[in-house]
Amino acid sequence: MRKRIVAAAMLLCLLTGCGKSNVTIADLRDMEVEKYVTLPDYKNMEIQRQAKIEITDADVKSYINSKVNAVSELHEPTGTVENGDVVNIDYAGTIDGTAFEGGTAQSQLLEIGSGSFIEGFEEGLVGANVGETKELSLQFPENYRSADVAGKDCVFAVKINYILSELTDENVGLVDPGYQSADAYREDAGIMLRNYAQYQYERTLKSYIATSLIAGCTYEEVPESLVEDYRNSLQTDFENEAAAAGVSLEQYMANTYYISADSIEDGLDAAALRCAKEGLALQAIANAEGISVSDEELDETIAGYTSSDDAEEELDKESVRVSLLYDKVYSFLVEIYGE
Repeated sequence: MRKRIVAAAMLLCLLTGCGKSNVTIADLRDMEVEKYVTLPDYKNMEIQRQAKIEITDADVKSYINSKVNAVSELHEPTGTVENGDVVNIDYAGTIDGTAFEGGTAQSQLLEIGSGSFIEGFEEGLVGANVGETKELSLQFPENYRSADVAGKDCVFAVKINYILSELTDENVGLVDPGYQSADAYREDAGIMLRNYAQYQYERTLKSYIATSLIAGCTYEEVPESLVEDYRNSLQTDFENEAAAAGVSLEQYMANTYYISADSIEDGLDAAALRCAKEGLALQAIANAEGISVSDEELDETIAGYTSSDDAEEELDKESVRVSLLYDKVYSFLVEIYGE
């Protein structure tokens, strides 16, 4: 369990870029970390900025359509396309008889009347029957985003595979057995998407904060034993994950993190050093701001990890405390730099 917790912190270091003779991760809160690191003005750092994604009603509708589309019972195999219908289509576009990049797709969802496709495309499907292939002679707008096709005449062959059923109280249970109300499902889907967008925003922001924080710090020394502790924990956990997936460590790192076999050792070394630097900086901020993790918070978190006394005994409580402390420090910094 301890390995999973420490590895979670290490993964954050990989994503964020992440004295005493035998310093470990759990020792950080008791160290005089100020002897090792001098902080920058961490409340006024120059950090990379990102646009916050706003989830619209159209985004929620698109998500729900994708969930409905995954249920074959909600595919209408007959019928005539009307404005407002959501259809599943295959299409192939040509210009002067030649296919062009991005002009061919299969099993695409399209809401008729949404204006998602070029003018005439959606209108041309109204009245078509399921199973029918319509040939549409159209023209790309002069200001189309792809200059290669902007302003050009084109022909699309479009097959109507099926029409999606509308989500209702009667069929929402097919999409998610936990629901009896379509409106409740729509509301919860919107909340989920907005929460996920906020999570992604904060995750990326933490990455930018970490990069600026580490770059702005002055390190007198980074204890080798601290780096080694991070490295050993990370490697052990990755080896276990690779074994659970039934692949070699080399395959796992290549498939998951795009790290080649001959780069694994150097990659782990670099990640461990970066995480050690991050840990020293975060602990120094915690000290300066009086941020800590109480025993009650620690016990509550551990209770959530464990379901038996035996499982609880396997936990390294101080490693859990460190992970919680890092979360608190980043939450403090996100409040400063967030929109």
